[in-house]
Amino acid sequence: MGDISNVQIGVQNLTYGTEDLGHTNGGCEFAYEPEYTDVIVDLYGNTAVDKSLTGEVVRVTVPLAEVTVDKLKNAIPTGTIVEDSTAGTKKLTIGSQAGKRLSENAQELVLHPSWLPTSDKSLNITLHKAVITSEVTLPFRKDEQSVYEVEFTALIDESRDDGGLLATIGDTSVTSGSTT
Repeated sequence: MGDISNVQIGVQNLTYGTEDLGHTNGGCEFAYEPEYTDVIVDLYGNTAVDKSLTGEVVRVTVPLAEVTVDKLKNAIPTGTIVEDSTAGTKKLTIGSQAGKRLSENAQELVLHPSWLPTSDKSLNITLHKAVITSEVTLPFRKDEQSVYEVEFTALIDESRDDGGLLATIGDTSVTSGSTT
């Protein structure tokens, strides 16, 4: 029988590296997309006898509502923040040479349910090495709030064990026990 207490609604608090990504507008979405190839043998023609994992994609899509130079730097990872400390101003410059690797800017992305205390990490979603791979469109309209959507993609973290190379759902501090 089902358990109604397991039905969840609510928003996520988002942390990228050490920075709180701030308010969202429209919720965020976690997606896991496995890719399989058929294993076939002559005896059964084109009927699959098995499926073999050939790749996985983990994505988180977030509509960000706070527009600041620092927040936009997260959305445009190849950009550079330039600060004038004497004037107290800063800017984000954009435009890099081809071949720049996003893995150099990868950081941990943590989604934590807003309805849970900070200490309860049981429903956290953590992308171990996340990078933003989407285009950034920042709308400016007289009758709408400026909200820009970004898509985080998880990269392989070779420091982790097989089966956990991309992401973790739950408390990442759990280190022992049986696996299934």
